Amino acid sequence: MVSRVLKMALLAEIVQFIPQHPFAVLCLLVVFALSGLSVYRLFLHPLAKFPGPKLAALTLWYEYYHDGIRGGQYTFEIQRMHERYGPIVRISPHELHINDPAFIDTLYAGGGKRRDKYVFYASQFGLPKSLFGTADHYHHRLRRSALRRFFSKASVTQLEPLITKKIDTLCSLIQATAGSGRPVSLSDAYSAITSDVATEYAFGTCTNFVCPSNPYFERNFRVTLVKGLMVATHSKQFPWIRTISKMIPISVLRVLDANLAAAMEFQMEISKQVKDVMDGVSNGNEKGHNTIFHELLTGSLPPQEKTFTRLKQEGQLIVGAGTETVGWSLSVITFYILAHPAVLEKLRKELEEAIPDPSILPSVTTLENLPYLSAVVAEGLRLSYGVISRSQRISPYEPLIFEPASDQENHIKHVIPAGTPVGMTSYLIHHNPEIFPDSSKFIPERWLDQDGKRHRHLDPYLMTFSKGSRQCIGIKYALLFSPFPPSQQT
Repeated sequence: MVSRVLKMALLAEIVQFIPQHPFAVLCLLVVFALSGLSVYRLFLHPLAKFPGPKLAALTLWYEYYHDGIRGGQYTFEIQRMHERYGPIVRISPHELHINDPAFIDTLYAGGGKRRDKYVFYASQFGLPKSLFGTADHYHHRLRRSALRRFFSKASVTQLEPLITKKIDTLCSLIQATAGSGRPVSLSDAYSAITSDVATEYAFGTCTNFVCPSNPYFERNFRVTLVKGLMVATHSKQFPWIRTISKMIPISVLRVLDANLAAAMEFQMEISKQVKDVMDGVSNGNEKGHNTIFHELLTGSLPPQEKTFTRLKQEGQLIVGAGTETVGWSLSVITFYILAHPAVLEKLRKELEEAIPDPSILPSVTTLENLPYLSAVVAEGLRLSYGVISRSQRISPYEPLIFEPASDQENHIKHVIPAGTPVGMTSYLIHHNPEIFPDSSKFIPERWLDQDGKRHRHLDPYLMTFSKGSRQCIGIKYALLFSPFPPSQQT
């Protein structure tokens, strides 16, 4: 009886306390909720059995600290995790990361294996309707199929005359400024030429950054795209940033955040290009244009795949990826060639034998068959990494089985629950000492056999363009540029 009276009295006190101290009650509820979530994530979550830092398992703020605050450092923090915890680690409340080259074909499966993308990662650029931002496996396949033929080897080879013409102009501009005493940034030059080709192929109109009025290539998309990548480290954690930024006048945005303003200006430029193409097609004024977006608009895609919103996002992806990633790879390849005189001399000798008349360039097919040039390109791609952050895949209905190569004799198996985002990182694979000894050194010979011919046994570990059904669709387009850096012609 006394116990019941005490309970009733306590209940009465609580009833009186709630309206009198609402803020305190709210704080208590938040504490209880966070405590419950913490207990679940650390001890009851399906990923609780996997090793890794407890703070990473507890909150996404751990990743944001290393990527957003420290500036893109989470990849290297993940590397340290693997050094401490082994080949499989839990790097967030929801995600695993694996550092084992033997798992590449399982995670990045092709054929009939379904692999979805992790929405948290895919949405970071604010392009959910683009090929990159499409999480669902089958929806991605629909969108990819519409673009595939434009990025086949046969199609991109048709760009060869345009690229050759642009390279001739670029080399002439560099030679014209040679005595000025002012350096030319090849990174800017490569961004300019890749922008010109990407926009011409996508829209039929060229940015024309490689021209006599831009001799130092100061007009380009490089800085804009790099700033956009910096914004992505924040918008991944705070997706509302991009929504709010679209409501702010661009003049105000330049004052508040130059990086975000640059990203918005790039979007506006691409949106204009897409709108011009759509207006031309609808008015019947665009006959004869063999460009990506003219064909998308007149092709067999359903109407919802041809809206302005979707196509402008696809345009931002195609131009952005076709500009900065290709330009960066060319910059890295050029740097290493010039930093290694022996490589430069050996490459020059091979090219002089293949190109007796420097004014007449051979076809890309001919250049691709030059073994040392091919090895230089492969080694440059290895050290340019592509996307240096992790690339996740999800097996939505089937668990994945991971058997670490280092523990096979112990028969250790990790069963990864279905629906779990699992990532791997090109940077870690490309610096695996067992596959690439002296991995920090530029050694083209690692791609050649004893007879000096190009072998292929390292190709499965080259992750620059990712792997599987979601491998970069522009791989043939990117490789089309690779034989042509100016340093290999002058």
